[in-house]
Amino acid sequence: MRKSQNLIKIVALLLLVSTSSCGEKEKKEVVKEESKKPNILFLFTDDQRGGTIGAMHKYDVLTPNMDQLVENGTSFTNSYILGATTAAVCSPSRAMLMTGRAYFNIEPNVYAQFAFNKEDKGKSDKLTFPEYFKSNGYTTFATGKQHNGEPWVERGFSNVKSAFLGGMTTHFGTKVKDYTPETGWSEPYKDEKKFSSEVFADAAVGFLDSYKEEKPFLMYVAFTAPHDPRTAPQEFEDMYQSEDMAVPENFMPEHPFEIADDRIRDEVLVPFPRTEAIVQKEISDYYAMITATDAQIGRVLKALEASGEANNTIIVLAGDNGLALGQHGLLGKQNVYEHSVSVPMVFCGPNIPKNKKNDALAYLHDIFPTLCGLTELEIPESVESKDLTPVIQGKKEEVRESMMYAYNSWPGDLLNKKAKHNPGGGHRAVRKGDFKLIVSAKHDVYTYQLFNLKNDPWELVNLIDNENYNNVKEDLLLELKKLIKETGDPADLTKKEFGLFDHPEDYNFRTTK
Repeated sequence: MRKSQNLIKIVALLLLVSTSSCGEKEKKEVVKEESKKPNILFLFTDDQRGGTIGAMHKYDVLTPNMDQLVENGTSFTNSYILGATTAAVCSPSRAMLMTGRAYFNIEPNVYAQFAFNKEDKGKSDKLTFPEYFKSNGYTTFATGKQHNGEPWVERGFSNVKSAFLGGMTTHFGTKVKDYTPETGWSEPYKDEKKFSSEVFADAAVGFLDSYKEEKPFLMYVAFTAPHDPRTAPQEFEDMYQSEDMAVPENFMPEHPFEIADDRIRDEVLVPFPRTEAIVQKEISDYYAMITATDAQIGRVLKALEASGEANNTIIVLAGDNGLALGQHGLLGKQNVYEHSVSVPMVFCGPNIPKNKKNDALAYLHDIFPTLCGLTELEIPESVESKDLTPVIQGKKEEVRESMMYAYNSWPGDLLNKKAKHNPGGGHRAVRKGDFKLIVSAKHDVYTYQLFNLKNDPWELVNLIDNENYNNVKEDLLLELKKLIKETGDPADLTKKEFGLFDHPEDYNFRTTK
């Protein structure tokens, strides 16, 4: 009996010592945290559609580490990209993220580098968020996909490890390069056996393990997954059987009418008409890529915990654009339907509410000013997007009442006599409240679609000819025209194909320079 009592006392004493030690440790950590700005860890995925996180309960995909971020932070359920004027949607999306500006107001040699000579690619005077935080005392680190040229990378980051410079590549044997201001760019190197997400996670973990500076850090970890080719490691492929995949409610063999870039590279990865079996296979491969990348995100989060900096780090998880994968008869992202413009966006960290899902309208390129708001830095005058901090902190319900989306073929493609992707055409869309209006133009045909997203999230029931919604249509058209003007969009809804292709020679930079 006495031995049992003594054992209890010893355990109680150990707990007391442990608790006291924890208390002292917490006090030291609080002092440390108050002495500097919070760190930032930005986790960025490639082609990950909004809702493809298990904790969002929309798609049946396994993402335990992303789920943890959703549970520990604030997620935006209506988060989107503005759009693109080139089929390589990733590039203008990332340019907008970097600058907090609409792509209409960013140099095209940054987001359409394929149209420029090597010496002009990436040249820009636009301020990026890594560059801004670096100038405000942050040590900045990058790994992974950099799709807007070398100059922004060189200006924005103190240290670059395993950077992939380009749009897409193989996921095994990804060619990467390192950079520091002192040594410049290394020769390219690759690891044939490692999955791309593991290569980038290795770099991120290495940075966290070796970081000893007193200054706060900003880490930009940009994965190339789940972008195709969808070749996840076999253990993740084995988690998803294609025959078990649910076919989306808006599955169609082909899109119901001709649209911009409907035969672009992304769309001809599988044959027409689409079959349910083909779409199921695409979805299973896509989910395997997401789960494989989630596992690597888990490694980075574990390293952050081990570093002792987790409690003073803002974590952002986001994607650069969505993907159709059989919805509306489409496979890619060159459109303005929900599946292609929606992206995941989650904020975790100090003073950010936990397990909160917010339905305020948010753009991906709101992240720049929002990071300023969360770290109490002044928002640069060059930034055009909105600070979501008041929404995150519950001080405002929203920062905008409406938003527009835009996509059109690259005008210079019309000069390519060998083009097979049916160039030309475009879309403009507006969301306000529960309603979304899409205006599509292809050759001489305009097509209007009106959806009630609350009742019809799969965008299947077109209300445009329903007289009960005439006022809604007119209101949204006025709102769309207003937003086109405010954002600097050159589209004119009164002209054939929005007037965007009246002078394609202006976009054929390689031949005109």
